[in-house]
Amino acid sequence: MDKHLRQFIEVATHKSVSLAARHMGLSQPTLTHNMKKLEESLGTPLLIRQAGGVALTAAGELLLTQARMMQRIYDDTLRRLAILRERAAQPLRVGTGHAWWQHVLQPVTLHYRAANPSCAINIEVGNHLRLLDLLLGNHIYLFLGHEIHGLDKHYSLIFIPLFTASDAVFVRAGHPLSGKICSKQDLVYYPSLLITTDELKYLHLVEDMAIKKQEHEEMQLNDKIIYSSNSLMAAIDLVNTSNAVMPYPGSMGEYFSKFGIVPLEMAEEYNRGTVGIYISREKMDEPNIQTLCQQIQTQVGKRRHLLAA
Repeated sequence: MDKHLRQFIEVATHKSVSLAARHMGLSQPTLTHNMKKLEESLGTPLLIRQAGGVALTAAGELLLTQARMMQRIYDDTLRRLAILRERAAQPLRVGTGHAWWQHVLQPVTLHYRAANPSCAINIEVGNHLRLLDLLLGNHIYLFLGHEIHGLDKHYSLIFIPLFTASDAVFVRAGHPLSGKICSKQDLVYYPSLLITTDELKYLHLVEDMAIKKQEHEEMQLNDKIIYSSNSLMAAIDLVNTSNAVMPYPGSMGEYFSKFGIVPLEMAEEYNRGTVGIYISREKMDEPNIQTLCQQIQTQVGKRRHLLAA
């Protein structure tokens, strides 16, 4: 907004050139000179000089009304432009597996939002291959999930390992296996419920499927009834209305207990894997990405005793 108009608003508001000059940190002669220039440019007197200050002419009253309106529009425009710049510069687009949202990414997201209150936020939750596809397509900046074995080495990716997580086997309260010490063989006779399984359309991202196939064999998932869902809430409903067994990171035990779902006592470890951050190599040097990675690592350090359960 024109500086002479801003100065005129101050003079008209204070009804005094000297008080307005003091408020704006200007000398009185400078402000008096600027008001005369404004009157000359508009071709009409705006101020009536009096012993106790100044009064407005009819033209001055009109200009004050319009100038204040212009000031509000100008200030609002600056505010909106600042919000647009912040949104463009600081969006948060990240992915996570269901199990790592509450303990890790949710607190990080809240912290990031507090530091960037006008930023756009997009959280993708699901299977690690789907998240990998989103990462490769630049739809998310990074994701938190299990290490993916056998990936094509041509992908320009960095994996930052954070912790090792063990799976528990969860069932509804009153399940036939509850209260027993179970082996993997005991689980063969009950449906397995798998959350966010690998989708066929993303399997091309894995060059060598040997380790994935080996894991399925060790968990005895071949040739048995499989229930699956990409929704955690739907999976909870399925467990509570069936005799399905649900392998899932043990750190979710407290959460599942709210729904009457409990872990079986296993005689042997069911499955274990490394969880970390996947990020494209090209974005690794960006300051906001580095900050996100550091915040995730800090949060993992605080919750490591829960995450490695």
